[in-house]
Amino acid sequence: MATGSKTKISTLPATPKVRTRELVTDSIATGVVFALILTVGQRAIGFVRGLLFCRFMNEQQLGQWSFVWSFLMMLIPLAMLGLPGCFGKYTEHYRQRGQLRSFIKRIAVATTILTLLAAAAMIALPETFSNLVFFSPKFTGLVYAMAFCLVMVSASNFVVSLLESLRQVRMVTLVRFLIGILFATLGLGMAVCFENAAIGATIGFGLSSLLGIIPGVWLLYRIRGSIVNDGEVLRHRQMWARLAPFAAWLWASNFFNNCFELSDRYMLMLCSTVSSDLTLGLVGQYHSGRTIPLVLISLAGVLAGVLLPYMAAHWEKDEKEKTRHQLRWTLKLTALGFTGIGVAVLIAAPFVFDTVLQGRYEEGLSILPMTLVYCIWFGLYTVGQDYLWVAEKGKYSAASLLVSLLLNLLLNWLLIPVWGVAGAVLATSVSNGFLLALILLSNHYFGCKCDSGIWFCACVPILLLLPTSLAAVAMVVVAIVGCFTRVVFDAKEKQEVAGLVGKLIAKVQRK
Repeated sequence: MATGSKTKISTLPATPKVRTRELVTDSIATGVVFALILTVGQRAIGFVRGLLFCRFMNEQQLGQWSFVWSFLMMLIPLAMLGLPGCFGKYTEHYRQRGQLRSFIKRIAVATTILTLLAAAAMIALPETFSNLVFFSPKFTGLVYAMAFCLVMVSASNFVVSLLESLRQVRMVTLVRFLIGILFATLGLGMAVCFENAAIGATIGFGLSSLLGIIPGVWLLYRIRGSIVNDGEVLRHRQMWARLAPFAAWLWASNFFNNCFELSDRYMLMLCSTVSSDLTLGLVGQYHSGRTIPLVLISLAGVLAGVLLPYMAAHWEKDEKEKTRHQLRWTLKLTALGFTGIGVAVLIAAPFVFDTVLQGRYEEGLSILPMTLVYCIWFGLYTVGQDYLWVAEKGKYSAASLLVSLLLNLLLNWLLIPVWGVAGAVLATSVSNGFLLALILLSNHYFGCKCDSGIWFCACVPILLLLPTSLAAVAMVVVAIVGCFTRVVFDAKEKQEVAGLVGKLIAKVQRK
């Protein structure tokens, strides 16, 4: 009897090992292409939702929602101290050492406690947070809605970050797609039903984030047997000593990132000489001009999240040149693809603003070309910084953000009193270009050499500042140059692009 028991126990580790290998099935190309295809659908829904928000909210409510969204994106990583961001870098590390369950469990406990404390602080001090976010104590209802949303979205981000680190690309993309659909329905429905549309949109966002992760939670439950501890005991001191520097710099980077994203609208509130309600209207105009370009930033965030675990896996296997090659190839395609999308956006913009938005956001239309340029640059930065995190040089990403943030604040302070919203856009554009240059130079310094093709592609978005017809012709010329010369892609990169296209065509034909 005792012998039978021992035999049964000794066979247990074999099953988790087999199931663990089954979790990683997508190649980097398949994962990225699948994620982008489904994410384009999600972002299309998000784009329509954003336009409907602009149509059904007045300028003041749209300004309130713009601040709610930005502050939530700042508060969530701030509250969780950047810990879920460690998954992309360290899941593979602890998985190979048989310590994955302990790693995930400790991150889960820490982030839960920190998030609940942050939400409790918002509920206990609503007027303080209202003054901080909206420059007025009268928006306590919005603060309560933000506290609810903070908890829901934090849970969603935790699950998505974990699934990404396990390279479950299809499930991550499905979850994001569901959240997008739910937010488009629940968020818009509640925005229309609530007297304060911004409160309704905030509650809808929280509920959508919670309901959308149900398939992801189900998958994690199903594969729980693969997330095991079958190696040495992971000591708390050993784990936190390794994670703390990475998490601290990631936290700082997230904080500076969100401050950078919010700084122009915040400076509009500070530097404006009119009342807070009228200034919220200016923020609403600015938000309308950012609604479409922000889709590109969100696409870049998805791409960076998908790319990071693959790069980390190659790095752990000491295949560092593969990591660098993946990043260079991705940056070039992203710059060209996003600029092409930008041209299409400019062609459609007059109809969208004049007909769909009923001509209420003329200032938003006027700043659209420049917001497209700086959003593409910020998207390229988002992807490009992956290399610094994989190489454990994340502090240089945080430092680049801090320097660019200070430049942005200075330029906004100088330009907003002169040109208003246009001054804020110009200041942000210069700062984003400077940020992208710093990241590319940092990557180059730490081994990810930036060839002339990357610098060429980084400058291509400037074409969007030309008249729309000229920008379209210029993009055709760039495409021809990319196909028939080595200015953009070298011979190896062209071969890989052709191979990827061939595989995708073959898969479509088989179906």
